[in-house]
Amino acid sequence: LAARSRGEAAPARADFLRAVAERLPDGDVRSGVRIAARMPEHTSVRHAAEVLGSGYRMSGPDTVPYALWCAAGHLDDLQEGLWVTVGGRGDIDTTCAIAGGVIAARTGVAALPPAWHAAREPLPPVMT
Repeated sequence: LAARSRGEAAPARADFLRAVAERLPDGDVRSGVRIAARMPEHTSVRHAAEVLGSGYRMSGPDTVPYALWCAAGHLDDLQEGLWVTVGGRGDIDTTCAIAGGVIAARTGVAALPPAWHAAREPLPPVMT
């Protein structure tokens, strides 16, 4: 959904999350994404992490809804989306990987700050 929206205005957070939820099988992750879609726009990161979970239980239902909530609010700003995701604490590696992957699907690698791109580890020859 993020990649398909490239070149268009970013969908509203709630609209994006509802569209994601529609494509998920019934279960705890889908329920969590639906809850995320209903959160008021002014919801703080800490409150979202408390309600949705941010990875302390190391499970899909405890990471995916929060990470998607973070990504959906920053679909055009990879750097800000990652910093917001970090604000929820929890399993930061996992939630940032999810949120960053979703945002990058929309923005592409050109959205990486040049300093980040320059500081990355070299990719193996197979990956270049």
